[in-house]
Amino acid sequence: MNMIKKRLPVIIIGIPSVLMILSQGGMVFFIALTIVALLCVHEFYNLAKAKNYEPNITLGYLGVVAMSYAYYNIFSYSLFECLSLALTFLVLVIFFETFKDSKNPIVNVSITFFGVLYIGILFASIVGLRQFDSFNGSNFTLMMLVSVWICDSFAYTFGKLFGKKKLIERLSPKKTILGFCAGIVGAFLTIYSLNYTSAIDYNLSLLSVAVFSLIIGVFGQWGDIAESMFKRDANLKDSGSILLGHGGFLDRCDSLIFTSPLVLLYVLYLQNHIL
Repeated sequence: MNMIKKRLPVIIIGIPSVLMILSQGGMVFFIALTIVALLCVHEFYNLAKAKNYEPNITLGYLGVVAMSYAYYNIFSYSLFECLSLALTFLVLVIFFETFKDSKNPIVNVSITFFGVLYIGILFASIVGLRQFDSFNGSNFTLMMLVSVWICDSFAYTFGKLFGKKKLIERLSPKKTILGFCAGIVGAFLTIYSLNYTSAIDYNLSLLSVAVFSLIIGVFGQWGDIAESMFKRDANLKDSGSILLGHGGFLDRCDSLIFTSPLVLLYVLYLQNHIL
């Protein structure tokens, strides 16, 4: 009961705020998601610092902002320009590491760069997905968010009530195989319903609904497992404590880290080949 009381204010404020920002799109969505991405990469670097590593946090922040802005201009920048940005960032990380008296320069450079890949390239791709929706009048971002929430709810509820065999117990002791499968079913039912009611504003085939369901059902839950792996390595229960009863922002956004880029890639594929 105490945990519910702690979580309730975040839920009451958080869900309407997310929906309002999502409906605005454009610069409002870009700024809001960039702030969330910065909080996520900050928490990720704190996991590394818990193991006495020293990532270049300032460059990490700059890298995340740059990648988020690149996604905001997803239809303006070429692949060559994005690759040039990534290579320049890598050179800068290595360059500045040479000025530090560090015991683990290879690890520090790797963690700094991985933080930008993990949050800036993977998670921040949701900015690009929202831009796609703005240009095409679709609601794929809303579809992804709702189906991820339903997937998590199905996985938790059915896993807790009926799940017996653990999925990967050493990383996530509470996740069961039955709960994992239930999450995929929940994602499918959600996306099928949204498509049937034309809420997505694209007439998806049953095959496309199934593909989206697998992306969200499988990789949404695996994003959570991956973050659990990092937290266990750092010997921490949560990535942060800023959200009462919910841990940190990274704890709340982990299901979107793998799903966002994959949904974006599949949407772009559909646009070029099917839609």
